[in-house]
Amino acid sequence: MKNKLLVTTALVGSLLTGSSFAQTTVTGDLALTYNALNKKIAGGLSTRGIGRESQLNIQNKGKLNNGMDYAAGFSLEFDGQAAGSSAITIATAADQSVTNENVYIDFISGNTTLTFGIDHIQRGYAGAAPQIVNMTDQMAGAGSQTTFVIGAATSEAAGFGIMQKIPQAGITASAFYAPRAKDTGVGDMNAVAATLGSNSSYEVGINGADTFGVKGLTVVAFYNSMAKSSSNFSGDVVGKQYGVGYNFGTFAVGFDKLIEENGNLAAAAVSNVMGEATTGIKRDTRRIALSAAVTPTFTVALVEAKTESSGNALSGDEKVRGLQAGYNLGPVAITASHNKFTNLAVRTGVTPSDDGSLSVLRLTTKF
Repeated sequence: MKNKLLVTTALVGSLLTGSSFAQTTVTGDLALTYNALNKKIAGGLSTRGIGRESQLNIQNKGKLNNGMDYAAGFSLEFDGQAAGSSAITIATAADQSVTNENVYIDFISGNTTLTFGIDHIQRGYAGAAPQIVNMTDQMAGAGSQTTFVIGAATSEAAGFGIMQKIPQAGITASAFYAPRAKDTGVGDMNAVAATLGSNSSYEVGINGADTFGVKGLTVVAFYNSMAKSSSNFSGDVVGKQYGVGYNFGTFAVGFDKLIEENGNLAAAAVSNVMGEATTGIKRDTRRIALSAAVTPTFTVALVEAKTESSGNALSGDEKVRGLQAGYNLGPVAITASHNKFTNLAVRTGVTPSDDGSLSVLRLTTKF
């Protein structure tokens, strides 16, 4: 029986010989940053450093023998690790980073795409506010409670879904299902024990450019959810994001709203001394931005993000205001940002609060 299976496997393998209609490309990008962080918390904090991120993308596309289109690929991303981390921690983080970036196989028929993979389905990451760099992403490294990966983080997990372009409306709609929330994939032949898993999650959403025939109008709306995995949890994990923006040509304005409910309770129960579930943390972020194209190659932007946190003994507002600039040199782009923040980690009742600034100079190139 074993020999028969091996022969069968060989026959199946012989079918995967590639296609003369396929096209493979290799691309990459590199970012180097200078970061300066200053905080007024007890004892003070001032630090400077160089950050880096490099990524290699392998992509293939072509025709199936039934006439449908297909696309497949994966990315290898290499990030610098924080100083002071142990060698084991650095190695583990690096392994995770290079294996879960934009891994996918797509089956395409006209405007419909069936997708299987990780970190590939469309999402509302960029939002509708016209930022030069994503403030929410950038501030996370400084200790911000705000994150662009909200709620069940479905789009960051391994799963499958569908994307549907609707050209008449100028939008792309999508739905994605992750059998095990926040899992970036296991071996292709081995399942993880059920005790190590978590509930499934799903996400639905739309991205629109020149939406509903209005040139310059951007619309973003996404919703994800995961049922609570313990009776002690205060509720289901939910993430909501929506935004609208408009580009006037020289100027652009936009507004984003990001709401996360019970995201902190996804992995471990939080209860009081009576064994009763506490109120789950809720974070409600409002982000607004205004940008101006000073020249065809130089753009500036003003961005503000305010997050209200409540639940589980947390209360208070976090506010970040940033000035951003971007200069396009063709093969190299330069971006600079200076962010002033107050109560960054929602340290209610703590004196002094987590106030300060973060400045970042970033060089990026693609190849």
